[in-house]
Amino acid sequence: MSKTTWSGTRVALGAALISFGLAGSASAADGEIGVELNRLQQMEATCRLSLVFTNRLDVTIDQLELETVLFDPDGGAMRFLVLKSQPLIPGKIRVSQYDLADTQCSGVGSVLINDVVGCKGEGLEPATCLARLAPSSRTDAALILTVTDQDKTATGTAEATQ
Repeated sequence: MSKTTWSGTRVALGAALISFGLAGSASAADGEIGVELNRLQQMEATCRLSLVFTNRLDVTIDQLELETVLFDPDGGAMRFLVLKSQPLIPGKIRVSQYDLADTQCSGVGSVLINDVVGCKGEGLEPATCLARLAPSSRTDAALILTVTDQDKTATGTAEATQ
């Protein structure tokens, strides 16, 4: 390989690496943040809510703060809460528990993620994290974020009663 060709190859290789690096940082928020309502457990006068967080982003989420609203089975808003996570590293699953004093778990019909009020991490902001949330529930109470989530819950309830 001639000296000129080798220099051209190095320049092209360098440009490709720089381009890849820029593309990598732009995609830091690709993927999703799984939030699963895993369990509602009655503990005397306290309802223990367990959430499972799965970070499928390429960056660590230092702290995620979710503004949530608990609804009763009839759809009435019962309680507003801000739930804060511990650090969520990429590819890691983390379970967090929140004790809700003076709350009966049987009275929780659904939990709405009303907003992301905090999302700390490299290149992250609340709106980015909100767009990446993927809610689910293993309980009778739905975890909802969008109208589509709410419609799925209503359809599932209607089908279950037929």
